[in-house]
Amino acid sequence: MRRLLLAAVACAAVLLGLPATAQAADLPAPTGTTLISGPATGGFQPVLTGIRTGRHDAYDRAVFDFSGGTPGWRVEYAPLVGQGQGQTIPVAGAATLLIVFTDAGVPAINLGTVYNPNLPTLRQIKSGGYFEGHASFGLGVSHCGAGFRVLVLHAPDRVAVDVAH
Repeated sequence: MRRLLLAAVACAAVLLGLPATAQAADLPAPTGTTLISGPATGGFQPVLTGIRTGRHDAYDRAVFDFSGGTPGWRVEYAPLVGQGQGQTIPVAGAATLLIVFTDAGVPAINLGTVYNPNLPTLRQIKSGGYFEGHASFGLGVSHCGAGFRVLVLHAPDRVAVDVAH
C-alpha cells in the first residue's frame, strides 16, 4: 500500500511539474554577509521551543522553533556575548554568526545545551543566554565571510538561518 501511495505521489509530481524530492527544491546558496534584521510576527513574546539543524546541497540550516509567533531578530558576524553579563563566549569555528532574538518569552529549552552538528559550514550552536526579552545564539561557522540569509516561516512558527558552504 505504501509503495502504491509513493508511486502515485511521484506520478502526480511529474504530471504537475513539481519537484519529486525536497533536494530538487533547494534554494541557491545565500550570498549576503552584512547585518540583517526583522520584526516580530504573531503574539506577545513568542517562546523558543527547539533548535535543529540540517544540511542542504549549497548551505547548512539552523532552525529555531517558536510557539506564539516569531520574535524580532538580528543576524550579523559578531562575537557571542553573554546576556546580562557581557563576557565573550567562545564558539567553535573560524567565525561566529550572532543571532539575537528580541521581545522573546523565556525559552522552553535548556540554554546550556551546545549543539555540534559538524556540518560542512555549521560547526556549533551555543546560547548567550536570555535576559529581559533578549535571547542570543552564536553559530560557529567553518570560514569567515560565508554568505547567510534568514527565513521566517509559519505553521509551525520558526526562524531559519542558512549559511553557505
